[in-house]
Amino acid sequence: MCATATAGLAVTALAITPAAAAPAAGSAEASRWAPVPVARHLDNPRQLDLTSDGVLVIAESGTGGDDCADVGEETVCVGTTGAVSIVRHPAKVEGVTAQRVVTGLLSEAGPSGAGATGNDAASARTLGRIYIAKDVDVPDGITGLPEEQEGKLLRAAAGRPPVVVADVRAFEAANDPDGQGVESNPYSVLDVGDKVLVADAAANAVLAVDKRGRISVFAVLPTITGGACDTRPNQDGSYSCDPVPTALSFSRDGDVIVGGLGSLVPGAGRVWELDRRTGAVQQTWAGFTGVTGAAQDRAGNLYVSELFGGDGSGQVVLVPRKGERAALPAPSPAGVVTDAFGNVYVAVNSLSPGTGTGAPDSDGQVWRLTERSFPAS
Repeated sequence: MCATATAGLAVTALAITPAAAAPAAGSAEASRWAPVPVARHLDNPRQLDLTSDGVLVIAESGTGGDDCADVGEETVCVGTTGAVSIVRHPAKVEGVTAQRVVTGLLSEAGPSGAGATGNDAASARTLGRIYIAKDVDVPDGITGLPEEQEGKLLRAAAGRPPVVVADVRAFEAANDPDGQGVESNPYSVLDVGDKVLVADAAANAVLAVDKRGRISVFAVLPTITGGACDTRPNQDGSYSCDPVPTALSFSRDGDVIVGGLGSLVPGAGRVWELDRRTGAVQQTWAGFTGVTGAAQDRAGNLYVSELFGGDGSGQVVLVPRKGERAALPAPSPAGVVTDAFGNVYVAVNSLSPGTGTGAPDSDGQVWRLTERSFPAS
């Protein structure tokens, strides 16, 4: 695994772009379909999911903590501020404070609490079975924290502490599925019923964890060629960009959507549809920049978060089943999920603590929008 493969994930701790409020509407019709903040004051919100009864599940990476250490040229602060939060009836509410149902999760950030890493992913069919992907490194010399969470797939229930299901980092160390050297960053998770899928961004692989906690390789995603990727040496001896999977969701027919960061090279981001049973690639969408979320609605429209897309501050791209793509400005967007009624939920200001970064409306939020929220192409 070359260093560029995880450059985008490291950037989340370093480059906080200015936040932006929801786009101002220019007409009554535009105002009707403008994005609505469903939940606010979230700490670095990342992956989203919906339970089978429609509860919105939010992974909050937290704000680090009070135990700090110098790591290289940076000050790293760690703690247990990561959480999983929920919003009931997300299609009907606006500006609520999400309810935290799982707490005490490891979090790592700079002193400001912005750009935290930790609980980047949560997936739940019910609130009695919530799966969480963790990637935190507690600096040497800091003790008293739940280091058993590092690099693991966890399971929790609302109001109960998490338990370790599987050691994703250990699997990478023993198997190295992409053959590019051992590096692991569990970044997204999806409960598909008979197994749980984990996107290991640094390993360029999607792993499957069975009910006994046994891990197998579901898919190793292809390296990306063309454009600027053809000038980038990779550890497999080719000139290419690593896919860096950062998002998992269901396609409209129940297969698996995977979003890939593409090493943050403009145009190198990808979204794949994988066969739910075999992991084989069925379809590929190309031409994105820094994908951090992807989901498909029942009509077949695809919604893709680009962390630093558009003018550099982020956007969500609509790829309609028919017609041209359209983009909606959204500050540092991350997880995306759709419901049965045509609503699209997007985590925005995903690199910001719940208190914001100093700019207006810069707190971590989840927006609700629809296909009509996008400007006509």
